[in-house]
Amino acid sequence: MDLVEAKNDFKIHISVIEHKSQRTILSYLSDIEQYISYLKKKHICTVEEVSVQEIEMFLSEYGKEHSSKSGNRMISSIRSFHRITSLNHPEIRNPSLYVHGFKRSQHLPIYCSQKDISTLLNSFDQSNQGVFEKTVIMTLYSCGLRVSELCDLQCSQIHLEQKLMRVRGKGKKERMIPIASVCVDQIRYYMELVRPDWAKKNVGNVFVNRLGNPLTRQYVHILIKRKIRENGLNLDISAHSFRHSFATHLLDGKADLRIVQELLGHSDIQTTQIYTHIQTEKLSHAYDSYFTVFEEEEEK
Repeated sequence: MDLVEAKNDFKIHISVIEHKSQRTILSYLSDIEQYISYLKKKHICTVEEVSVQEIEMFLSEYGKEHSSKSGNRMISSIRSFHRITSLNHPEIRNPSLYVHGFKRSQHLPIYCSQKDISTLLNSFDQSNQGVFEKTVIMTLYSCGLRVSELCDLQCSQIHLEQKLMRVRGKGKKERMIPIASVCVDQIRYYMELVRPDWAKKNVGNVFVNRLGNPLTRQYVHILIKRKIRENGLNLDISAHSFRHSFATHLLDGKADLRIVQELLGHSDIQTTQIYTHIQTEKLSHAYDSYFTVFEEEEEK
């Protein structure tokens, strides 16, 4: 079976049969196009010609220029491609069954301290733009949202009286998130003061810009980078750092790891456990700091 033909069948399957989101479909297809391009350079034009060795050679090349996270995503795309091809054409074997994943990076996620969060939230003025931007960042942080979840958030999904938010995450899975009282007040202020003047296009999104268009992920990233520079904070802080901060600060407050997993919408507890490593590192620093002081006292 021709690789391009297999790719087209794969696209139809994940779109029509599995009902993947448009973002997921584009991500899968981007990966598979890179994979097929590599195979064609090796003069492999059909699925039947692909071997485990060829897949591993491609992944080895790919891993030289990409992170382990990107590498594992590529493996997932390749496995899905071959699994679906073999499912639809049982006579074609699946060579991806014995391919191993990349080892996960041990780098801990970048997060903001509570002082950083306070500095950011206190840096906005009371103009419509200032209220809008403060509400965006406060909601992103205090609800632990992905940027895409924030941008897609509909008015029908927030229940300010109940202090609850219904979020649709990856794989269209829904979860309920409590909204902190201070964030409820900020959202209500924005909804009553700013949004009525800006929402001229009858869109259902909570966050719309002054032209009435829904908030975009690009805008959120640019906004955060601008505010980070203005306030002299760690330039490595990104939009996703606020989600990391949400989880870290919950664990600092003795929240149960399973509850944090549920609030973040992680399907696997191992994904959430990265934040326990942050707790361990902080404890280690505190421990070392204590004994440094103890040694200084002894010397006196």
